[in-house]
Amino acid sequence: MHRSRQYVDRRTQHVKQFHHRYNLVETLTNNDLVRILEFLRQLYLPCSLNDFPAHVLSALSKLSSAETFLYTSFNIQNPVVPRCYTFPMAEVGLAMEEISVDHHTLVTHPAVNNHFKTHNEQVHAISDIVTEQDLHGIEHWYTDYFQRFGIKDELGFILKMPTGPGHNAFHYGQDLVAVALCRDRLNFTESDRLLLRIIQPHLKQAYENVAVFSQLQDQLSQQHQVTEQSGTIVLSIDADFQWMTQRAGTLLHQYFSPTKAHIALPELLQCWIKQRSEQIQVDTIPTPQKPLRIEKNGNRLTIHLSYEPKAEQIYLLLEETQIERLSPQSLEILGLTKREAEVLFWVAKDQTTREVAAQLGMSDRTAKKHLEHIYGKLGVQTRTGAVMYALEKIGVISLSN
Repeated sequence: MHRSRQYVDRRTQHVKQFHHRYNLVETLTNNDLVRILEFLRQLYLPCSLNDFPAHVLSALSKLSSAETFLYTSFNIQNPVVPRCYTFPMAEVGLAMEEISVDHHTLVTHPAVNNHFKTHNEQVHAISDIVTEQDLHGIEHWYTDYFQRFGIKDELGFILKMPTGPGHNAFHYGQDLVAVALCRDRLNFTESDRLLLRIIQPHLKQAYENVAVFSQLQDQLSQQHQVTEQSGTIVLSIDADFQWMTQRAGTLLHQYFSPTKAHIALPELLQCWIKQRSEQIQVDTIPTPQKPLRIEKNGNRLTIHLSYEPKAEQIYLLLEETQIERLSPQSLEILGLTKREAEVLFWVAKDQTTREVAAQLGMSDRTAKKHLEHIYGKLGVQTRTGAVMYALEKIGVISLSN
């Protein structure tokens, strides 16, 4: 009983706030204000951009009475197919789209035509804009829409909606939204108009909220996909396992022996992590950690370790690459000429200077000159030094600890 009384008191307080803000004591009833509060509660519930029209219509149907509730988005300056949603009969909206597309007559609809001329966003009824006789004379709209569905009058407004990256995905260039109540008789009251005027700014704000929310969801979804495609493992500062991506699990399975534990890292990897994590905890200034490299079946798995002090977490990034095959072309990236790369390639094949000269059709003296240039470019003094330097730089071997 006490909770029920508190709820009633809070609802009464909200009603009084509406009375005070809009000076509606003599215009709207308490029931009207309660319906407005319920409409706003439902309007601001999270939903996707694609669901927003149906979301609005569902809330609108509880706010006021009408035979049909309408939500339409369109663009007058750059006509595209309007998106018309109606509740409870979807065929009313489909008829609007057909008339607009088949006859290019969207701008001749009385409400749209009025907005085109005045850019007015106020609440209007069709009967405010044209007489019944004039309405009968509007080609296609009267016979195929108003008369067909028994619509005598519409009350609504047209809003210029925000545009941008998060909005265009929904509107496809349509920047105007029309919301209306459709009735089978001419009986809209000042209370009906006032209800729509009150919800008008909230509709635009709710749409803006949904657009931003949807954009953030898309960004998070993209980040999640990127993360899942990468081989990432997260550990605590004590090297306790927290989580890993599916790609990381696949790479561990390929390069390490299976472990019996359900979520345990391979023993070799655990030992390497423990050694690095102990170093991290004693270092005043964290130093970059040398990666762990494992080769198997012509591929190489490189595991990078990094530490995030604020989160107190260790991150492992697993990258798989193909082992670089030794070739003259791969040696040219060291800054060697094509001929020098060919000489070093055959030297790496353990051929003597004379054998290299014969292989390449040059004199021994020319082969020696090429070797001298290679030593100078690589900063080494011997054949072995040149070969080891080159093999490490192109990733064939690793001399790092």
